[in-house]
Amino acid sequence: QVFVGGFANFLSIYNLVITARILLSWFPQAQGVAVLQPVYAITDPYLNLFRGLIPPIFGLDLSPILAFFLLNVLTNVTAAVGAEVTPDIQKKLQKKYSPFVVKHYSNNNKVQQPTTYLGDL
Repeated sequence: QVFVGGFANFLSIYNLVITARILLSWFPQAQGVAVLQPVYAITDPYLNLFRGLIPPIFGLDLSPILAFFLLNVLTNVTAAVGAEVTPDIQKKLQKKYSPFVVKHYSNNNKVQQPTTYLGDL
């Protein structure tokens, strides 16, 4: 759980750094600022993976859209891996939402008998 939580935090921070990098691209003189060089060094290798996939359209680099999409997928996968379902909750969910529920009906006045689950048979 610690690893999954740490990785999720890393992805959210990296998402913010990429957002900052994209906003900085609107100011070409920002590449010369020494304090901002780590932002470029951290994000450029990842963004360069996508720059060859989508060519610039009217001078706009749309490749960060793919970068954000992949980060979003990784964040969702991390959240799904980190989700923990205890055996007690899993058993309740199986009984409540199981597609294999067999309901017994009596021919007399359609009185419903107790529900039987295939797992109980």
